[in-house]
Amino acid sequence: MGLNTYVFIHLIGVLVVFMALGGTFVHALNGGTKKTNAWAKPLAAMHGAGLLVILVFGLLGLVSLGIKPSDFNLYVYIKLLIWLLLGAALVLPYKVQGSAKMLMFIVPVLGSVSAYIGLNYLMRM
Repeated sequence: MGLNTYVFIHLIGVLVVFMALGGTFVHALNGGTKKTNAWAKPLAAMHGAGLLVILVFGLLGLVSLGIKPSDFNLYVYIKLLIWLLLGAALVLPYKVQGSAKMLMFIVPVLGSVSAYIGLNYLMRM
């Protein structure tokens, strides 16, 4: 598989993660809890699978560009930090009252920063 395939599958993972986060955030914004969310487990599974796809195919894309793990620069680590933050974002609406409203704005900013880094720094190495 080539770089374009890795990027395409990576982006599918991003879409799945954002869909799961959006569903969880809207449910929490409407006063729902984890116990009242019939889709809590499917959304968590989608979120986890999407995060795995993002990580695996993002790293495969870097390898296809000839970037070895020993050559990772700051931008790769920033994207990994964003990946971790998106992973934690699923549980926050149910653990911290009122956080879903804030996350509805923070998560798209994190995604935009990650996309900007990927397009402007990593794809040009």
